[in-house]
Amino acid sequence: MSTEDNKAIVRRFQEGMLEAIRTGNTDPLLETVDPDATFGMPGMPSTLDGMKQMLPAFHTAFPDLRMTVGELIAEGDKVAYRLTVTGTHTGEFMGIQATGKRVTFTETHIDQIAHGKLVRHDGDFDQLGMLQQLGVIPQMG
Repeated sequence: MSTEDNKAIVRRFQEGMLEAIRTGNTDPLLETVDPDATFGMPGMPSTLDGMKQMLPAFHTAFPDLRMTVGELIAEGDKVAYRLTVTGTHTGEFMGIQATGKRVTFTETHIDQIAHGKLVRHDGDFDQLGMLQQLGVIPQMG
C-alpha cells in the first residue's frame, strides 16, 4: 500500500474512534483495525477489546468531545500525526469528578499499517496540560 493509502486508513481510524466515543457505534472503527492490533498509550488497555471498553468512559466524561487530526507524515508502513482534542468535562474521568471545565489538549500518535488495517497504535497525550485545565494540578507560575 502507498503512504497515501496508509494516511487514509489512519484518518478513517480516527473518524471511527470519534464515532465510537460519541455514539457507541464501533463498526467504523472495526473496519480499519486488525482484530489482533496492539495499543500503546499511557493508562489505556493494549488490546482492541480493552480499547473498545474504554471508549464509553470518554463519552461519559466529555460527551461533546472533538478530535481534529493535524498533519499526517507517512513513511513505509507507519503514519505519525498529531491530534487536538477538545471537550467539556461533564462526567467522571480517571477518578476525577466532573468539573464543567472545557479542555483542549494534544496527542501524538504513530500507527503501523499492514494489509490495509491498523496493526499497532502508539501514542502520548498532554496529560499534564489536561489535568491543569481541569484544576486537578496547579498551573505553573
